[in-house]
Amino acid sequence: MIKTTIPSNDFYRAFEDRYRGSRELIKSRLEIYLPFTEKIKDFDTKPNAIDLGCGRGEWLELLSENGYLMQGVDLDAGMLESCRSKGLQATQKDAMEALKELSDSSCSIVSGFHIAEHLPFDTLQLLIQEALRVLKPGGLLILETPNAENIQVATASFYLDPTHIRPIPSQLLSFLTEHYGFWRTKVLRLQESKELHDAMSATLMQVIIGVSPDYAVIAQKQAHNEIVSNFDELFNKEYGLSLETLVNRFENRLSSIQAQASQADIKATQAQAQATQAQAQANQADMKATQAQTQAAHAWHHYIMVVNSRSWKVTKPLRIAGKIARWFILGATAWLTFSPASRPRKTLKNLALKIKKHINAHPKLKMQITNILNHFPSLKARLKRIGVAPYPLQGIHYPISQDTLSPRTKKIYNDLNAAIEKKQKEVQ
Repeated sequence: MIKTTIPSNDFYRAFEDRYRGSRELIKSRLEIYLPFTEKIKDFDTKPNAIDLGCGRGEWLELLSENGYLMQGVDLDAGMLESCRSKGLQATQKDAMEALKELSDSSCSIVSGFHIAEHLPFDTLQLLIQEALRVLKPGGLLILETPNAENIQVATASFYLDPTHIRPIPSQLLSFLTEHYGFWRTKVLRLQESKELHDAMSATLMQVIIGVSPDYAVIAQKQAHNEIVSNFDELFNKEYGLSLETLVNRFENRLSSIQAQASQADIKATQAQAQATQAQAQANQADMKATQAQTQAAHAWHHYIMVVNSRSWKVTKPLRIAGKIARWFILGATAWLTFSPASRPRKTLKNLALKIKKHINAHPKLKMQITNILNHFPSLKARLKRIGVAPYPLQGIHYPISQDTLSPRTKKIYNDLNAAIEKKQKEVQ
């Protein structure tokens, strides 16, 4: 660590363990820088690095595992105990003093993870200038710090650490590196939620807490084009989530909700229009019913007036006489024309049925009459039809397929056929 007011005990180590995260977690997060450090190995056969404020030594351990000669400095003795227990090279020393002791162009990487926010601004400026001096051409300065663009970080969690001075906007830190001579600078937003990173929309709470909580500025010292061009892809890549991105996603979500609401309003308006139309039709039907009821009441009123009128009572005998006359005329016409509904026709039919039944009951008489009727075929056929229902019945097609009938219907059908055949034999 840089010289600050941190007490010389194990407070800060315990604080880091609780709020920064475990060694394993921090080490896994630091792997995002490995693509940059691997590019340095392409032109630097003996890469080395100094980590300012090395803390528990996660970065020292990670780069040592990847072939770097590492040196760490920190003022906190409690932190350094963790480094030494891992066999890492770490010294209790002020960061600025450590940088000033290094020769020009002697380091491949100068790094400082979460130290910039602990420094007075003039000290931060000197640190950047010294880093540029000690870096080899094409070397990298890596400074990671809390991201003030995250609203929750800027307003709450940043001040959880009592040694923090003030948040540093990424625009300011990247400007400092450019101003003091670094050839190019890249801002990496870090540690955002992967699910939120891939999401297409965002809630208000995600806008407040979802921006990458940390960021790093990676500044590269000028070198030959064949060296720096090897880093182009990494410097052109976008990292993390910005506040602008999440606000745009939030606005897209609001637009989508508004569109859905508008569509729901349209459907509601259409439903209201349909309901209004239905109500109008119902009112029209009620009006017609009321009119019909009124007309019926008027008709009934007129009927009562007519029935109770003197003329209706006076003409009652005439109406009775007319009714009798119509009955007489119709009855007489039926008698004279011998119509099927007339009494003479019905009487003769009943008499013919009785005679037919009597003949069928006496076989000898039936045979004699049959012999006589054989000379008159049409009369014989007409007499056979007396008292016999027409066959086949209209609308029924014979023979009926019994495959389509239920057992009960089949039995009724067979009984009916048997009765018809028996009746036909009796007639013959």
